[in-house]
Amino acid sequence: MKNSNILKITHIDYSILALVRQTPMSGYGIRMVFQKTALGNYSGSPGTIYPALKRLEKIGVIEKKKHSNPKKQFLFAITKTGIEVLKKWLMRPISAQDVTKNLTIIILRFAFMDGSLTQRQKRNFLVSFRIAVKNYIVALEEYYVKESKRMPLSGRQAFEYGIESYKTTLKWIQKTISS
Repeated sequence: MKNSNILKITHIDYSILALVRQTPMSGYGIRMVFQKTALGNYSGSPGTIYPALKRLEKIGVIEKKKHSNPKKQFLFAITKTGIEVLKKWLMRPISAQDVTKNLTIIILRFAFMDGSLTQRQKRNFLVSFRIAVKNYIVALEEYYVKESKRMPLSGRQAFEYGIESYKTTLKWIQKTISS
């Protein structure tokens, strides 16, 4: 990868890599996916997408391809290096910090696994996700038992919401592993 130690790949960059892994797309097409889907939570503005495309092309993980219609702009496609970079991101182990601070990124990674990872790799990812979430729920519940009496009512209720949210995530993981 060119200049890999100079440029840091962001979650938006990985999302773009995953999109063009599925099918080559124009910059406008990528922007529309960001605007019309949950990816919009990561910003689909031209000021975000087009600089990201330039960065990704500069480091050699995407390349421009001619469009079949000469009147249309070119398409961006993932390179072999890009596929390797994407797979590495998708398979990165899940840390406790990911569960506490980057839950949406974990789900984003899972959403892009089809076509890049095997069923076994996806299952292993989910199993490690389940373990990390279970461990975090145990830690939250232990803290709650020790500290809940000192919390104001609304703080206690908000903490309970957090625990229940993680339990819901755990149920989803278990259901997904079973399917």
